[in-house]
Amino acid sequence: MKIIIVLFALVSNVAFGQLEGIWHSSFKVAGKSLLMDLDIKGIGRDGSVTVSIPDQPKMKPEEMSEYAIFKDSLSFRWTRIGLSFTGKLTNDSLKGNMSQSGLTWPVTFTQSTQTAIAAGRPQDPIGPFTYSESELEIKNKKIKIAGTFTYPTDQKEAFPILILVSGSGAQDRNCEIMGHKPFWVLADYLSKNGVGVFRYDDRGVSKSSGNFETASESDFAADVLAILTYFQKKYPGHPLGIYGHSEGGMIGLRAAVKFPELTFLIESASVGTNGKDVLIHQQYDIPLANGLSKEIATWNQRMFIEAAKIVMTSEAKSFVPNYSNWLTSVWSELPDSVKETKTEKEMAEEMSSFINTEWAREFLKYDAADYLKNVQIPILVLNGKKDIQVSWEENQLGFKQKMSPKTLASSKFIAYEDLNHLLQPCVKCDIMEYATIETSLSPIVMKDILNWLKTSK
Repeated sequence: MKIIIVLFALVSNVAFGQLEGIWHSSFKVAGKSLLMDLDIKGIGRDGSVTVSIPDQPKMKPEEMSEYAIFKDSLSFRWTRIGLSFTGKLTNDSLKGNMSQSGLTWPVTFTQSTQTAIAAGRPQDPIGPFTYSESELEIKNKKIKIAGTFTYPTDQKEAFPILILVSGSGAQDRNCEIMGHKPFWVLADYLSKNGVGVFRYDDRGVSKSSGNFETASESDFAADVLAILTYFQKKYPGHPLGIYGHSEGGMIGLRAAVKFPELTFLIESASVGTNGKDVLIHQQYDIPLANGLSKEIATWNQRMFIEAAKIVMTSEAKSFVPNYSNWLTSVWSELPDSVKETKTEKEMAEEMSSFINTEWAREFLKYDAADYLKNVQIPILVLNGKKDIQVSWEENQLGFKQKMSPKTLASSKFIAYEDLNHLLQPCVKCDIMEYATIETSLSPIVMKDILNWLKTSK
């Protein structure tokens, strides 16, 4: 009987909720692994919740100011980093959901210490590798571009060499986003199959020098030209090409017209129309896909239309006052949810920091037709039909209509039914889903790229 009583007491403690104590969790979100501990004391408003991150010692334990402790459940919000958790005691575990920046994921806390989950994604390359690898530093005047060159170990044939050019934003050589490393995945696959691939850190990122924030599209294209020139001298006779993803396709096309020795070009989820149209379409499609109303999406788009008009017709110093004046004229029409957190001046300054730059001016004025008419090489155009950042149909049509007859005859166009802007298989197909999808780059896309390279070189 004594044993039965002891067991019943233990079960009762769990069943009726004994949250007080130290709880441990280990989870992975957006490809990152994290440990988290909770120190729970008391109950209700007389209690406290302190959160610590054991594997990030620079983040000191912090007591939560927003929390609710009940006998068998807990919720808290870490306001400083915008992270929330709501969970319920189930047997000997505290199970619930954590959310931050639009992402939600399951988390289980236990009173026994947990080990870290392996970070990364299923497609992340794992050695030993069957190809060779070299770390390179390529100079463009005073700028140093650092990257990794993977290439066939057996160099009896003049294998093709592909330069990977990333899209908007400061990207490292792997083009890492939300735990995905699509450029590393693509380089690994292609180099296993006989293709040389150079992927690099954007200027001002990681091991590359220079200033990313002040650089324009022309500057980025100059970096690509320096890279192409290096490989042309180092590997004479090898077919040279560019793979540009999103804005990287715009930059690649800018470089292509200045490098007549280029053999082929791959435009991946890129712009076949013009930069202004793509940016304006994004400002409606993305909010709508994220669950906002048509009214909000329409106003968001309208605000960017006006900003683009002002930035393309006035000097940089005039942008904020001109945009502020326009905001004043429409302020009464704006939905409350748009204007409730910012003043007119704050909105104007925020817009200015994004669009009132040399980079933005070049992006907005970019028209693929200006470059395609001077390109006479095969182009592979790839798009996902569920892309909400670069609409596949109008941009593929733009490429087809603006290519020279010679280029069009030797080019190929592929649109994938259920792929997003990153060419991942998607379900919701909004931007936040990028993080929850485990596939970094569709294997079908990689196979199509390889097959095309084999036939176009």
